[in-house]
Amino acid sequence: MKKINLAFVINSNYKGQFVVTFSSLVKSNPGVPFSVHLLTNSLTQEEREYLSGIVEELGSEISFTDADESVFSGLPKMSYDNAYTAYDKLLIPYCTETDEKVLYLDCDIIVKGDIVSLFEREYSTFISAVPDLKINNKRREHVKKITGGEHTYFNSGVMMFDFSHREKIVPLEKMIEYIRQSGGDIRWHDQDILNHFYSADCTYLEEKYNYHTTYKSVKDIFVHEGEREAVVVHYANWKPWKSNYIGKSYRLFRAHYDECAERWGINFAKRRNIFAQIKLILSYI
Repeated sequence: MKKINLAFVINSNYKGQFVVTFSSLVKSNPGVPFSVHLLTNSLTQEEREYLSGIVEELGSEISFTDADESVFSGLPKMSYDNAYTAYDKLLIPYCTETDEKVLYLDCDIIVKGDIVSLFEREYSTFISAVPDLKINNKRREHVKKITGGEHTYFNSGVMMFDFSHREKIVPLEKMIEYIRQSGGDIRWHDQDILNHFYSADCTYLEEKYNYHTTYKSVKDIFVHEGEREAVVVHYANWKPWKSNYIGKSYRLFRAHYDECAERWGINFAKRRNIFAQIKLILSYI
């Protein structure tokens, strides 16, 4: 069977999360061989060998590309880590040589269904992604400013890149110039930048391929209708490995995490703590 191309971006702090995400994907797509393209800015040789062993044990192959962050020199660093890490995702189109489809996934994701069918579709655009319902509904002025019009804003946590449309790739220099001139307009890092250049020409996928675990309404707290159909569960806001996690699908994450912890010795998730949860809830009141 032909290998299916996947792309991830991680640093040393996210290698455990990558293992959980990739393991869930393989478990939900048995017998499918994957070719993993991993872009990194900090993995040691020992860490690369560790991840290679796991990917190969799961019947797939992996290659590593070092992110050349020198191209971002002088740009404002992202506030949460005082680094250029959040820009690294922008480099994927320029360091990928294939002319085939490549599915990008964040590493705060659990895959619980078939993703092969996404590769069987025909796309007329370079990027295909799921609309970010919360941002489109709650941040309309920001969306209009970023996209330059009435375009739908997509979430960059799951993206299908179709490199047969390589001519539609925006030059990196153009993106960097936009970042320099944007001032305080960029709020959601790489996602805002990608939407600025690609939202006008994006194929929109069904929500089940990027189902967010944050609540949409009071009803959603009690009835998680979309969760039943979800193929990709994305912990896009609160993280289930933190003690204050209050989102949906905690048991789903924990089951995959515990399995990986027993099999490969990962150790990054804390058990949920009611006091930490209450503190987080109070911060939103």
